[in-house]
Amino acid sequence: MFWDNYKLVELGTRVSLDDFMKDEELKTKVKKGIIGLYSDTMNEVKRVIDKTDEEAIWELAKKGVISPNLIQELLDVISIIKNLDKLDDAIIYSMLVRIMENLEQLYIAVTKS
Repeated sequence: MFWDNYKLVELGTRVSLDDFMKDEELKTKVKKGIIGLYSDTMNEVKRVIDKTDEEAIWELAKKGVISPNLIQELLDVISIIKNLDKLDDAIIYSMLVRIMENLEQLYIAVTKS
């Protein structure tokens, strides 16, 4: 499921901001993909550490599973995702690659451990 959701988010990166803003169906797919990607990633995290999302990030860093550089990135991504419905679509669009890259790094780090 992770990679299916990743591909949904990726759809948003293949269009211009104007096209993204105009296409309600695309925005719905991308947001669904973001939520799914996050959910899939955090389900993997919970297999390793059964704590809240933010606490789990800190614990993974303490255990050396993720780099300290990734902590703030992930905390920012968590904040974005938890407020996804409140954010302007232009902000979401500008964050797509960052969301994808950081969740992918976390997902790979956790599934390897």
